[in-house]
Parts: sequence; C-alpha cells; structure tokens
Amino acid sequence: MRQWVGVGLSAISVTAAVIGLQLAGAFQPLELMVLDQWFRARPPEAVDSRIVIVTIDESDFNAIGRYPIPDELLAELLTKIKQQKPRVIGMDVYRNLPIEPGHEALLQVYRDMPNLIGVEKTLSGANLPSVDPPPILREQGQIAASDLVLDPDGKIRRNLLSLRVSSIWGKQGRTVETLGTRLALEYLKGDGIKPQAIKGSNGQVQLGKSRLEPLQQNAGGYVRGDIGGFQLLANFRNLQRHFTFVSFTDVLRDRVAARLMQDRIVLIGSVAESLNDRFFTPYSSTARLTSAGVEIHADFASQLISAALDGRAVLRGVPEWIESAWLLMWLGVGAVLGTKFRSPRRAFAWMVGMTIAGILTAYGLFLSGWWITIIAPLIGMKFVAVATRGYLVWRSLARSHEALQDYAKTLEQKVQDRTQALTQQNVELMQAKQEAEAADRAKTAFLANVNHELRTPLSIILSSSELMSYDKTLSSKQKERLSLINQSVEHLLDLINEVLELAKLEAKAETIEIQPVSLKQLLQSLFEMFEPQAIGRYLILSVECAPDVPNWVQTDERKVRQVLLNLLTNSLKFTNHGSITLRVLCLNSNLLRFEVEDTGIGIADYEIESLFKAFMQTESGRKSGKGTGLGLSISQQLLQLLGTKLQVQSTPNVGTIFWFDLPIELAHNEIAPELTASPEANLIY
Repeated sequence: MRQWVGVGLSAISVTAAVIGLQLAGAFQPLELMVLDQWFRARPPEAVDSRIVIVTIDESDFNAIGRYPIPDELLAELLTKIKQQKPRVIGMDVYRNLPIEPGHEALLQVYRDMPNLIGVEKTLSGANLPSVDPPPILREQGQIAASDLVLDPDGKIRRNLLSLRVSSIWGKQGRTVETLGTRLALEYLKGDGIKPQAIKGSNGQVQLGKSRLEPLQQNAGGYVRGDIGGFQLLANFRNLQRHFTFVSFTDVLRDRVAARLMQDRIVLIGSVAESLNDRFFTPYSSTARLTSAGVEIHADFASQLISAALDGRAVLRGVPEWIESAWLLMWLGVGAVLGTKFRSPRRAFAWMVGMTIAGILTAYGLFLSGWWITIIAPLIGMKFVAVATRGYLVWRSLARSHEALQDYAKTLEQKVQDRTQALTQQNVELMQAKQEAEAADRAKTAFLANVNHELRTPLSIILSSSELMSYDKTLSSKQKERLSLINQSVEHLLDLINEVLELAKLEAKAETIEIQPVSLKQLLQSLFEMFEPQAIGRYLILSVECAPDVPNWVQTDERKVRQVLLNLLTNSLKFTNHGSITLRVLCLNSNLLRFEVEDTGIGIADYEIESLFKAFMQTESGRKSGKGTGLGLSISQQLLQLLGTKLQVQSTPNVGTIFWFDLPIELAHNEIAPELTASPEANLIY
C-alpha cells in the first residue's frame, strides 16, 4: 500500500509540474513548430481560380525605370484591369501622396471604380508607423487595413479579420476590416452571402456554410495569446505559389488573356525583395521561403471564400475542457507505462507506439480542422512514466538495502562459521592430498619393484626358450610350444614396461631431456629394427625423409623414439599385406612432421574418439588379442610433454595414418662432432 501511495504522489507531482509548465507557456514554441509541420505535411490543395494576383517585382521596376511607380502608370493598370470586369480589386500598394505625373488621372480612376479597395496601415508601433490611405478612397468607404498579426517567433499563423481603431477625440472608434476580409466579403456579396452575427454566441458569425468563432486566448498551443480584434487561426491553402500570377508589365502591355480576371478577385501588390514586404509563415523552413504580403492577403481571402461557399474547414482550437482531458489522459498513460511494464525494453516499445499513435491522432484532427496540443501530452507521458518507474526502482533498491542491512547483522557469524568449516576442509584436503601422494609414490615404487622382480625370471625364461629352440632334436610340436612361450613372455614384458611408463607419467616423474639428435641415425635404427619383422610378414617397410629436413636437431630422442616404436609396432600388428611407411617432412625451420602410414585394417570412425584413452582397444585389436591398449595413450602423453599431440586419420580396410608436428631447434655439428657421421642406407630422399 505504501508503495502505491508513493507512485501516486510521484505521478501527481510530475503532472502538476507539466501543467504548470504548460500554463506558463513553456511548450508554446514547440507546439507552434509542430503546427508548422502539420501544414508542410498536409497534401497540396487545388489552385483557387477565383483569385488573380498582379505582381510588381524588380523586373517591373527596371522596365518602368523608376520607383515609386508614377500615378499615370498605376491609373493605366487599373483601367486595363477594369476592362476585364473583375468582381473586386484589392490594391495592396500605399498611395497616400501624389506621385506625378498622372495624379489627376489616378483620382478619376478611383472615382470610377466602386469595386476598388485601397489599403492603409492602421496600427502603429515604434518601428512601424501607420500609413494613411488615398483620401478619396477613404471618403468613398473603399479602405481596408493591411495589418497582419505576427507570433512571438515572427511568423504569421493567425488571420486578422477586423480591428477596432480608437478616435483621438474620445468618440466611438471605427471598425476596419483587413484587406483579405474585405475582398472576401465583397466577392461573396455577388453570391448573396453576407456575415450574420449569431445571437448569444459570444461574437460568433455565420458566413455561408461556415461559422466563424473569434480566437480564444488559450486556443490550441497558444497560452494567453493576444486576441485583439477579430482573429481566426489561419488555415493556409495556397501559400506555395498556387494562385494565378501575372506581372505588372504584362498587364500594361496587354499580354494577358482577355477574360483572365473576369468575375474574380484581383490583387495588386509588390513581391519585390527590395521593398521588404515579405513575411515568415509555417511554410518558411528557410529564410528564403517567405511570402509577400499580397500573397498572404490573397490566401486569407481564399480561406474565407472557400469556407463560406465550399464548406472548407476553418482551423480552430478544441474546447479547453477537451484539451485538459486530453492532457490528463496522456499523463495517465505515462503512469500505466511506468508501473505495468517491468521490462525497460517493453516499456520503451509501448512508449514509442503510443507516441506514434498520439502524433497520428493530432495530425488527423488537424486535417479535420482542429488544433490540439501534442508536445505537452507526450512530454508529460514520458516524464510521468520515468518518475513512476524511477520511484518503483528506488523502492526496490530501498528494500534491497534493508534486506542487506538485516543480512549484514548475521553475516559476520556466518562468515566465521564458514571460515571454520573451510579451515577444517582444507586440513582434511591436505591430509587427503598427502595420503594420495604417498599412495602414488607407493604405487610407483611397487610397480618398479614388481617390474624388477618379474623382469628377471621372465628374461631367464625368454633366454632359456631361445637356447632350447636351437636344439635340433626338438619336434615341430615342441618348437611351436617354445614359440608360444616366447610370445607370451614378450607380451608380459611389453605390458610391464607400458604400465611402468604410464605410472611415471601419472606421477609426473617423466622429464624432458633435450639433446642433439641425428634424425638420419634415428630413422636408420628404426628401419633396421623393424625390417626383419616386415620381411617376415611379407610387408614393404620404407622410410622417407624430405630433402629439406635437417640432420641434427635438439629434442628428446628417447620420447620421440618410443612414440615411433609404438606407432610402427601397431602398424605391423594390424597390417596383413601392403606397406608401412615412416615419413618425415619439414613444415618450417622450427617444425617437423612425423607420419606413420600403413595399409592395414583401419579404424572405425566411432572408435577414434576413445583411441587415446588408457586400456582402450579397437574392435580389431580385441579380436587379434594383441596389445594392451596403453601404447597410444602413452604416446599421446609423451608428445604432450614435447608440446604437440598425436593425430589420426583412418579408413576401414584401406589404411591408417598417424602423425604429429614436433617443435625442434637446429643443432650444429660443433655441439656433438663425434656424431656427424650417419648411415644413409635404405633411406628414401
């Protein structure tokens, strides 16, 4: 219970902080940036064919040859536009002073064009003084304000429909419509549509198919925004040059279609960079993507006309109670994410998914004409999730700390008890080790004594049987029995030697004796030792030594000889026909490869894994009754002492090859000059 109270307090604290930041306007810049992205991501709309803009740019100034444009040319321009019979004309050009020549002609044009709307700069500031309209147009009531509303970041996101101007004499002020509003209303008059105030609706106006509601202070992402005059959220549609544009010079020189402007709104204004009449909008991702004032007025007029005639959505903020419920919902989602998912990976995945869902929901509402905040809810969701999860982790650590403190109270006694037990175990282990070492020494000594005691009588038996074999009076049956005695004695001697060697290896009594060795002498002696046995079995025995194999090397001759003896002995035992080859190759200057290859009965694949274990014999070895299963195990252990190992490859009924790669060092003749001569007979190079 205490844990969940803490979770609730954490969530409430973060919620209060997020709401406080939102009320302070901390998220307003981010919300405005998101609104800009909505505009840029929205699918483009069709060109509004009801509006034509006559632009004045640098090329027109060059063609005229001066600036400002003389009244004479402006009068000529208005006359040519009038001839095309537009429904209303908006002149977004300040003209409060005469610019000769042609001022009288321009005044006459003003009198003859009741559908012409001029502009004035109504609001004034430190850097933007007000500008009066043409006096005659003021007298005729054909004036609109050119003022625009800028957000704190300098961008235009709101439509100013009208504003209230106070009288300097204290009398009741006048209401001035902005240029876009005035043009739209004049155009809609031709369709019989006029704005109508809705009673009891706090200033709402019905305009055709749309209801216009004044902007509220906290609409959308705004926080206590300036809502002077009648403002709407701008729902831009054609600020990416989606109007019909013709130049000032083209109109004067009659290079426009004859009915291009008929029954349309025509705006005249400057788009020249030199006049600095350009503004940032949501589409201004860079400093160059600004829009001229005349384009913004045209877009405002298009928004109102499309809303009144086509029912196009007017962008507005959702009611404040929905905004609050929306924010609280996301804060609740954050609390659930922080408490429900213990796995950080799952919590992160859900948070990403919910963020995407929130963004898509806000974008869908924007396409429907509603602006709802998204930055504050998403940030609040993440903060609440982190806070609640952090509190749970902290509580878990606190409980772990308490458990550790409780455990620490008894840990010292447990350590003492465990230390005493370990000490006793160590004493017992030392005793067991000493007993094992003593037993091992006793075993080795016993095997050595047994070896000595058995070898002497066995040697006598062997020598006696050999002497008896020379007796010519013996029958064939007696000679066969003597041969059987010799074989049995030799088998016993081999078994005793192998067991003794294995005992020495297990007792680690075997040492390495590095000395100069003549490889050719070693190979020759092996050849001479096994040649009679090979001839007796009708086998071909050969010794192959590569030309680059050095003669003198440094190694343990006894161990290498014993391994080769074991391998050649096994080959003789299990080869009934064919050949046996002892091969020496030079892999590099410090590595020799010894191979023993035969064409014997081979070894099955499943037997190779256990081939080098002590007392393990292959199936063919067991059937033959030859060997003890110790030779390969001893050979492997001897080679391991020399830093290598024995390897095998065999195919049943085809043959077997054993090999090992022996690290060596070269030995020079100076080391053992008396050993330089070496017989080379019967060696193949």
